[in-house]
Amino acid sequence: MVLLFSLEGFMDKYALTQWIAFFYIYCFLGWCFESGYATIKERKPTNRGFLRGPYIPIYAFGAIFVLIITHNFQDNILGVYFSGMIAATILEYVTGYVMEKLFKVKYWDYSDHKLNLNGYISFSSSIAWGFLSILLTYFLQVNVSRFVSKISEQNLKTAIMVVNIILSIKAAFSIAKAYAALEKAKSEFSEVKEKLSIIAGGLLTGTQNKLIGIKDSVAERMSQANDMLSLSSLKSEIENIISSLSNTVASKTPTFLEQKIKYEVAREKLSLSFPKIGKVM
Repeated sequence: MVLLFSLEGFMDKYALTQWIAFFYIYCFLGWCFESGYATIKERKPTNRGFLRGPYIPIYAFGAIFVLIITHNFQDNILGVYFSGMIAATILEYVTGYVMEKLFKVKYWDYSDHKLNLNGYISFSSSIAWGFLSILLTYFLQVNVSRFVSKISEQNLKTAIMVVNIILSIKAAFSIAKAYAALEKAKSEFSEVKEKLSIIAGGLLTGTQNKLIGIKDSVAERMSQANDMLSLSSLKSEIENIISSLSNTVASKTPTFLEQKIKYEVAREKLSLSFPKIGKVM
């Protein structure tokens, strides 16, 4: 009930375009803070963004959530501190838990902090969130709001549309580039697979039947090579063939060595040009 009352009173203060502007600004400021901290800590330029651009949405969600929660306590600095601390801590725990369940990666870990809960939150971080809530409420939002209010609604709409177009075009090019790398890798892997299969088929040793079975399995997998999963399977099959041939006379032939090197080069090129398919998608 308190949240609904606070939400209604606070949301009415600004137009929708202003809220969108706030969101973009806090995304960018969050990226500056996170990447700046990581750069100083690791002593090298570091991009800590979850997305591909200079923005981290969790900071925007967190800033707006804290501003809504602390809205009714603005006349009481202690009220802002504790309400902001609790709100940010809850959001941090829920976000950390959900992201780990979805992506199987822990994007932050407070396990080495005293009084932590599952590594998602800690007492020291919650204390810091309280002070940041005061900074956000009494300084940052005041200046951000003043800056946004000076921009006409039409200009805000234009700026938001331009940003949206730029991000959309960038995403489209990223996807196109990713699929081009995927198709090229498939083509190179297929060529290697075919030549290795010929080598396997020409062996006259006791392992011939096993190698033919592997070759047929690879051919069947190739007919389904329409996505990343099939590419992974194709890589696995090629590596199985190479492993099976490694202790045979075929492993000494120039053709085998040439195809083995070609596969390793193609695999390395794929890992360099296509490392973040999850982010692109």
